[in-house]
Amino acid sequence: MDVKSLAGRANPWALVADGAFQVKVLTESGMLKPIRPDKMARMAATFARWGTQPAPGAAVTAIHYPDEVSLIDELGSLTFEQVQRRTNALASELAERGLGPGKGIGIMSRNHRGFVEATLAAAKLGASALYLNTAFSGPQLADVMAREGPEVLVYDEEFEDLLEGVDESIDRIVAWTESSDDSKTTIEGLIETGDEADLKPPSETPRFVILTSGTTGTPKGAQRSSPSGLGALSSLLSAIPYRSRQTMMIAAPLFHSWGFTHFVLGMPLASTIVLRRRFDEEA
Repeated sequence: MDVKSLAGRANPWALVADGAFQVKVLTESGMLKPIRPDKMARMAATFARWGTQPAPGAAVTAIHYPDEVSLIDELGSLTFEQVQRRTNALASELAERGLGPGKGIGIMSRNHRGFVEATLAAAKLGASALYLNTAFSGPQLADVMAREGPEVLVYDEEFEDLLEGVDESIDRIVAWTESSDDSKTTIEGLIETGDEADLKPPSETPRFVILTSGTTGTPKGAQRSSPSGLGALSSLLSAIPYRSRQTMMIAAPLFHSWGFTHFVLGMPLASTIVLRRRFDEEA
């Protein structure tokens, strides 16, 4: 056997050390703890089918903590079970509208349940989620939408006036509205009519595209992929000592890398995530 063949093989001692490190960190964080065998079997089966992207995170927390609070925003609170069922329903309706593997959904939303639900629904369908800056001007929005090419746009109603230059063939869905206009398709309306049953894993891994700041030109998409194992999560938790079932207030915009990172960390930790559309330091 030549040197190259030996070098290409994994060091078994390194694998053991990595595994021990991950078990230690995940145990300290509270992610690894005693659990009923029936729940453990369902959670293991979910990870085996779906991998480590955000969609199974919603399913696993719904199994482990069904009646505990997952998310709090200005509309109230949702349990882990409610988030799982609502995002199933939304995903089923988006699939009926043509969203799926290889397709994209643009999300222009402030911090509230609509952002989370659109993200999880897209992940369950294996679609690409494009996160749009809520400070965009109309021309910036139109340019990014034309270049990135999503088939669906989810947006807060307050940004309605910015959509004039966006291709009218793009399916438009309102994430947050305070009006009584029943003519618009809304996330809440789709959830009410959607099928809450669990979906099958998609044929493609979902992508999450966060835009660059655009300081040297027009903002461009930077893809964030889901890690294939628990190594990345363990490394983060060893440096940022979050613990399972803590309450996490996310002040940074969810479309920003920092806010999105905390959201992704909060999923496997079963954090109660607190969101506000506009951050108020006194509140």
